[in-house]
Amino acid sequence: QLTPLHQWHLERGARTMRAGLWLRPEHYGDPAAEVEAVRRRVGLIDVSTLGKLQLTGPGGPDLLERIYANQWRRLKVGRVRYGVMCNDEGVVLDDGVCARTGEREWYMSTTSSGAGSVFEWMQWWMQSGWGEGVHLTDLTDTFAAFNLAGPRARATLEKLTRRNLANAAFPYMRVRRARVAGVPCRLLRIGFTGELSYEIHCPAAYGLHAWEALMEAGAEFGIPPFGVEAQRVLRLEKGHLIVSQDTDGLTDPFEAHLGWAVKLDKPFFVGKRSLEIIAGKEPRRRLVGFELPPDAPVPLENHLIVDDGREIVGRVTSVGRSGAVGRTIGLAYVPEPAAEIGSALQIKGEGGEIIAARVAATPFFDPEGVRLRS
Repeated sequence: QLTPLHQWHLERGARTMRAGLWLRPEHYGDPAAEVEAVRRRVGLIDVSTLGKLQLTGPGGPDLLERIYANQWRRLKVGRVRYGVMCNDEGVVLDDGVCARTGEREWYMSTTSSGAGSVFEWMQWWMQSGWGEGVHLTDLTDTFAAFNLAGPRARATLEKLTRRNLANAAFPYMRVRRARVAGVPCRLLRIGFTGELSYEIHCPAAYGLHAWEALMEAGAEFGIPPFGVEAQRVLRLEKGHLIVSQDTDGLTDPFEAHLGWAVKLDKPFFVGKRSLEIIAGKEPRRRLVGFELPPDAPVPLENHLIVDDGREIVGRVTSVGRSGAVGRTIGLAYVPEPAAEIGSALQIKGEGGEIIAARVAATPFFDPEGVRLRS
């Protein structure tokens, strides 16, 4: 599948990659420069591939409470919340954000790879008795979406809308409707990159117009488009996981540091019984951050964590060189005893070479979240 901006990306030299069913820009020639632009100025990424689902009707809160592990009923209109879904076994199924856009209207996003399966999964539960008073619409192909991120994101967007974007009027984790370059949009102030950012959703037919207007407005600040590779480094610096990369078919939310999102004190939801059992046991493993010495070779994703150079005890899920942090960082699953900050790790690299690493605290960058709330 191609986003409404696919030809624009190709004409700007984008190198594309497969992401689920989609072709996405991996980078535009220099991913490190794209990362630096977002951290220092502003950048724009095409996230039209995200799943986009709308729920309308009084039964929306009941359905959300049952399919997500966290709570939704008390979320106020205009607010956004991160959510995690699990299957019956308590395994992480998908994640994303959900915004309450009206008293009886909710707008939720899913991962790019999970869009179709989550929609079908929700339909199955609705037809099994949970669909009373709610209508579910798949808007994945109906809307284009972009993430405008960086310290100059607000100054860029203010050129194109009359909406008050001041921090007091439009804080972090809120949703607003606005016209951007004349296009009716939904703006979600969220921060996967760890920077001040606005996720802009608009009708797909207007996607190219809105995108080019944003690029023109950001030209003063040296705005570039950025691709998936830069986005993965930016989110890694914040310690944000990617479902299906930093999780697998056995990952529960507690070992993936998503336990804060699981509310076992609410009524039945999918996976609750399994999660109650899992919560009562010692975890087998933990997803931890790690860092390497400056001169160490860089391991690859899925390289193994070993004990005494031989026994396999875990694996690397994400790794990359961080300019903002000044070293190579990553995420990995390790046994619970090795999850303490400062613990030594052995990673089996190419050719069997043992790479020394140590467990580090996450987020690696801006741990207080000052920038994304600025």
